Amino acid sequence: MAPIPRTIDGIADALPSAKRLQFNREARTTDLAQLDECLSKWWSEAVREAASPSKDLPPDDPQLSSMTVLFIERIAAGGAIDWTEMETMRARKGARYIDWAAIDRARAAAGAA
Repeated sequence: MAPIPRTIDGIADALPSAKRLQFNREARTTDLAQLDECLSKWWSEAVREAASPSKDLPPDDPQLSSMTVLFIERIAAGGAIDWTEMETMRARKGARYIDWAAIDRARAAAGAA
């Protein structure tokens, strides 16, 4: 997966159709002074969409959901992540309540190193 560009076209291409319509409507009607805020909001949403939970995991596991969502939200917000520590956790299987595939998708979509 390539990183999602923080452009109108890049964000629109990454969103599912229903959200793409909402994004296009908002982007077209947002004042230029608030356009960067609008793009940031929708870019974060596109990253969340790209990181949707893996299909092969239990859908109703609250621990899996909450830990995964916590990291995806941090990635989507552009927050600092210590990727070395994350890789260590993954290697040790110390964080069994994380959907690593979803984290990988969010990381790739955000272009995080």
